[in-house]
Amino acid sequence: MKMYRILIGCVLLGLSLVGCGGGTGTGGTYGSAETLTFEGWASYRGGNDDKKAEELFRNALSLDPTFAEAHNGLGWLNFRRAGQAKGDAQKQLLGSAKTSFQKATSSNPNNVDAWAGLAGLELAQGNWEQARDSANRALSLNSRFFSSRDNIDYRDLHLILAESYFFLGWFSATAETPDPNNALHHLDVLSPGYKKFYGDNKLTPPDLIFKIEELQKS
Repeated sequence: MKMYRILIGCVLLGLSLVGCGGGTGTGGTYGSAETLTFEGWASYRGGNDDKKAEELFRNALSLDPTFAEAHNGLGWLNFRRAGQAKGDAQKQLLGSAKTSFQKATSSNPNNVDAWAGLAGLELAQGNWEQARDSANRALSLNSRFFSSRDNIDYRDLHLILAESYFFLGWFSATAETPDPNNALHHLDVLSPGYKKFYGDNKLTPPDLIFKIEELQKS
């Protein structure tokens, strides 16, 4: 099951590194922010040394406090930790992850990874408008986004949009609002022909949420 799908039930999402250089193998405060961040992602992908990953990302930021990919790394690291925590500890980790994602997108507005992470985090917190805006921004940067690190792609962003629009009450297009800003449009992207299958029969909100739940499990 994708980590994004786990997030819908609890709190978790993942995504891949974009555009880092080779590592030095030295760690610590040696090398550039780029190489330290590369090593931080390597530790993150290993999945068994979060403390080392955090140290490397923070050391990268000590060299360059505006380095977006190091902030992005801390965001995903704390987001993953939040999925394993509960109560106040989870809230604190989510807050830290959000701050890191926001710093990443501020430093580099074209960092699709960070926008996608922020979209998932906002969704987990029930911030539907912010989740919608962040997911739309990520798709505007890369409409066919794919990440091999945690098996996340553009379809997960469309699912975020389907849920966000659903909880905002934007279920389907009407004659007054014939645009794609509604839950049904994004469900049809994920399941081509879903809208056409029903023909003139109007889909109800329970139909839409059932389809969302079905796609979460797939």
